[in-house]
Amino acid sequence: MSQNLFARFARWLGLDRNPLRRRCDRVEAVVRLAAVLGVVVAIVLGVMLGIREYGKGLRTEAQQARDRHQVVATLTGDVTAPRLSVAGAAVGHAQAAWVAPDGTAKAGVIEVPPSRRAGETVRIWTDDQGVIAPRPQDRETTVVAALTVGTGVPLAAAAILALLVTCTRLVNQRRARGVWEAQWTVVEPMWRINGR
Repeated sequence: MSQNLFARFARWLGLDRNPLRRRCDRVEAVVRLAAVLGVVVAIVLGVMLGIREYGKGLRTEAQQARDRHQVVATLTGDVTAPRLSVAGAAVGHAQAAWVAPDGTAKAGVIEVPPSRRAGETVRIWTDDQGVIAPRPQDRETTVVAALTVGTGVPLAAAAILALLVTCTRLVNQRRARGVWEAQWTVVEPMWRINGR
């Protein structure tokens, strides 16, 4: 069975040296072979880029873990009317005060859950100077970014190459149909005469 499957695949790629193949069939086979090789190259490239993206993510994680600090902020004002965040959760804004990692007192507006009130404490992320910063990148984000790059490149290449193979096939079929019709217009009158 596997040998039969291999033989079919080799025939599909035009590697069987079939003497009945027309020139358009050989062109189509070359396009299919190039597409298969292109997908293999895209898979290798995708793996390499995914590994590179993962390493870059690990370096970003380490740097942000060094540069960002979680501190406790005390709300000095009530929360404003909540709005939807980018993630779809309801968040409000409130005035707060906190102490930066270097010991200086800081104040500003921070995002908080709408249920919080003045006087309550929340944890926020800041940089070394106490400026509010996004939370450090976590491992899940790093893995998702690496998988997205690693699979996106081969899938995009496969889609483009499949479109190329399909277009080549359609053009060849249309051209072959035109040749067949042209030859039939020459043969058909003689066939009718001989058929009577």
